[in-house]
Amino acid sequence: MSYFEAYIGGLHNFFSIWFFCLFQVTPFFLAYTTGLTMMEIGDRKWTDGLLDIITGGILCLAGFMTGYIILGASATSISNVIFGYLTILNQFGGVFLLLMGLYFIGLFRIAEDKGKLYRRFGGLLIGFSFAMAYQPCVTPTLTSIYQLTKSSETVSGGTLMLSFYSLGISTAFSIVGLTISKALSIDNLKNIRIVIQRISGGLLITMSILILANWMTIYKSYLVGLLLHEH
Repeated sequence: MSYFEAYIGGLHNFFSIWFFCLFQVTPFFLAYTTGLTMMEIGDRKWTDGLLDIITGGILCLAGFMTGYIILGASATSISNVIFGYLTILNQFGGVFLLLMGLYFIGLFRIAEDKGKLYRRFGGLLIGFSFAMAYQPCVTPTLTSIYQLTKSSETVSGGTLMLSFYSLGISTAFSIVGLTISKALSIDNLKNIRIVIQRISGGLLITMSILILANWMTIYKSYLVGLLLHEH
């Protein structure tokens, strides 16, 4: 397998039947992107806040990729450490998602200069939290990669393959996220931007509840059930 094939495998994951498994995190990533968009543009045009939106989205995806790669590279010592504290990290992620959701719905405010910093670098923790909670279905491409990452002799090459695979997933997230961000930022929806922002916050709170109540496995089982039912 080449690195390009690994990348295409990750991209294909989003645009195939495996999307049902990826749906564990997809609506919540899009909720974060949408909520971030509404906060960054306010009453302005989408293009005026585009740099901040892209920066926040990239940082979120960087956090997701970091966690995804660490967990997938099972033969590495850092992966063993993370797995040892996975429950605690999940709970921490759930709490942070809850705080971000409450921030989006307007339950508390942060001064604008600090708020921008919170939204941007909070994205790193949001993305990492998604990775900790995500339980991926093992696609054919991912099966081949995992064969490499679980052996100490091939873990380096496998980790690089996994990096390109996760980059493919992140590319799909970026395309869809920016498209939805732009669509919801049109002038005709300007009067309900705050409503869209609060709905986004509500979705983040929903995921925090799934994580804190340890219901993510149930949620995945439901999604897999839909996959099997459709096919």
